[in-house]
Amino acid sequence: SLVAFGPKQRALGEAAKTQETSNFRDTVGSLKRLIGRTLNDLEVQEYEKKFLNAKLVDVNGTFCVQVNYVGEPHTFSATQLTAMYLNKLKDIASVELKTGVSDIVIAIPGWFTEIQRRAMLDAAAIADLNCLRLINDYAAVALGYGITKADLPEPENPRHVVFVDVGLSASVVAFSKGQLVVKGTGLDAHLGGREIDYALVRHFSEFKTKHKIDVMSNPKATFRL
Repeated sequence: SLVAFGPKQRALGEAAKTQETSNFRDTVGSLKRLIGRTLNDLEVQEYEKKFLNAKLVDVNGTFCVQVNYVGEPHTFSATQLTAMYLNKLKDIASVELKTGVSDIVIAIPGWFTEIQRRAMLDAAAIADLNCLRLINDYAAVALGYGITKADLPEPENPRHVVFVDVGLSASVVAFSKGQLVVKGTGLDAHLGGREIDYALVRHFSEFKTKHKIDVMSNPKATFRL
């Protein structure tokens, strides 16, 4: 989930990824982690140290990023950035389905707070989308698994399946004909792919001891690593 800003236009998704290294100061990702938070949020401050390259600013108590767009500085909240991304997804879906898209269901992390949930609904509204429902992502995965299964057992003897997302969450779901029940879920909002990336960066940056070069002192070198 990347949004990048350039001198002439903005890029989203894969288009943003292709220019991320050369334009890392004006590229923002991990929108789900940032939406609905304030600049004083300790998690935002910690995340900024490790991953964020765009400048963070406070606008009337709202956490925003400052980027250069069409030659001028602009500030966007995480909700606005998410709306841009949802709008791009809407365009892609409309092309694939050959019809307009207005109603959606959004899968969100199980650790979202009420404020983050409301911010996601606001983002959908900005993108002119009618969010019928917010669904926890592990429930969405379970639904995607079970909806195509024609051999599910009767309710008195359900099939138990464990879903693990290196994001990090693990869920146990009981499947039977016509229904699924989430029996239990464990999650860690502070462990995901970006944390693994950062651990590798820290590992490979240790060669400064041998070569007297501190990669971590160079933001662009750190980003490329």
